[in-house]
Amino acid sequence: MPDHKDEIKPFRPPAAPDLTKTAQTIARTRAQQDYQRHLVHRRVVEIPPASRALFLAPHPDDIIIGCGGTIVKMIDRGVSVRLAYLTDGRAAADEAGESAMVHTRAEEARGVSAQLGLPEPILVGWNERTFTRPENEEALVERVAQILQEVDPDHVFLPFYADVHGDHRYANHLLARALRSLGSRPVICGYEVWSLAPPGIVVDITNELEKKKELLAIYRSQLALLDYMLIVESVARLRAPLAPGAAACEVFHALRGDAFVDLVESMDLKTPESLQSEVLLTPPETMPAAEEVAR
Repeated sequence: MPDHKDEIKPFRPPAAPDLTKTAQTIARTRAQQDYQRHLVHRRVVEIPPASRALFLAPHPDDIIIGCGGTIVKMIDRGVSVRLAYLTDGRAAADEAGESAMVHTRAEEARGVSAQLGLPEPILVGWNERTFTRPENEEALVERVAQILQEVDPDHVFLPFYADVHGDHRYANHLLARALRSLGSRPVICGYEVWSLAPPGIVVDITNELEKKKELLAIYRSQLALLDYMLIVESVARLRAPLAPGAAACEVFHALRGDAFVDLVESMDLKTPESLQSEVLLTPPETMPAAEEVAR
């Protein structure tokens, strides 16, 4: 006769899902889907359809790295362009050299505008080391709102909201808050600095790449730290297949202004925890060794 005690098993409720893992999974897959949809429906344009364009950056050099070729084309076609930089860029030096670096980076930014035949850049000059501190947020939002009122752009260009650099993400937070306060909704175009963006708009800069590199060369202080020329050219060549016959391209993650504000407000782009990041160009520790993939 069977022993029924062996057949009776205690009830164990299913394990509760790890909501942190679930949220991370959903976020990653949605980001991939967003990328694919922009890629498939990308618009290859001569220039973005702007009449008055504001190019906004946390640091001097971000704008030329991300969209220097597009700026050249827009100016050549009569678009009104203003460049604005939020921080003083001092973090590129150690403490002893900060004051000199602040002066150097401001002069480099002015040199770029002069080379392009543009008005003096808007240099907010906020201390880069205190840029994302919560106690400074209101003053920075107010300053961004003032810039928007002064320029009255129909397009705003700034680093892609999911860029790996925390300052770049925070600039999106400041812009969204300023737009909300003003009720203004220009088209927002996220450009690539340290991260690849969903390529909703593609601009062929084959004929402007050398000019872009000439402009980048003005940022001598930064070229002494890293080979930005190689990075800029590599990304431009990587993006080339997105436009027929192109040898170099720049891409932008374009959003309607209302969609941008809603999207940024749905994320955390301002707390110290969310802004932690490092810009690393070393191989990921998770990659297989070379001998494991080269057979």
